[in-house]
Amino acid sequence: MVNMLLVRYGSAMPIRILHVDDEPAHLEITRIYLKKEAKDDFVIVSVLSAKKALKKLEYDDFDVIVSDYKMPAMNGIEFLDAVKRNGKSANIPFIIFTGVGGPDVAEKALNMGAEGYVTKRGCPATQCSLLAQVIREQTQRDEKDGFERTEVVRYSPDTPSLA
Repeated sequence: MVNMLLVRYGSAMPIRILHVDDEPAHLEITRIYLKKEAKDDFVIVSVLSAKKALKKLEYDDFDVIVSDYKMPAMNGIEFLDAVKRNGKSANIPFIIFTGVGGPDVAEKALNMGAEGYVTKRGCPATQCSLLAQVIREQTQRDEKDGFERTEVVRYSPDTPSLA
C-alpha cells in the first residue's frame, strides 16, 4: 500500500524549473548559466519537446515553466495554451525564453497568460541572469499571493519514518 504525504515548504527549498527547448545545446547553455547564477536555488529538468513536457507535468510538480517559442509539432504559444487549460498546471508561472519572435509573439504570449517573455538574443550570461531574475520574481509572487510550493512525497507503511 502506498500513501502520499503533501509537504509544504517556503522559499528555502530550490525552485523546480521545467525547461523546454528543441535544441539540446540551448538547454545545456541555459542550464549552465542558470546554475552559475542561482547556485543551488534551482533544480532544472530539461526536455526536448512540448509533448514530453506535458507528460512530465502529469507526474511531476514544478514551480515554473520556461519554454522556447519556435519548436516543431507544438510551439511555445500552443504549449502555453495546453498548460493553462490543464487544471493541474494552470497556475504554474510560464515564461517564454526565445531567440525568435518579437513584440507580436511577446504580446500574444502575455495575453494568453504567460507571466514573462525573455529574449535569448545577446550575451547568454546576461540573458540567463535576466531569466533567473524573472523566475525568482514569479515564484516569490506566487508565495505572496498565498500559493505555497508543494512537494508530494510517496511512501509506504514499510518506509522508515519521515520525522
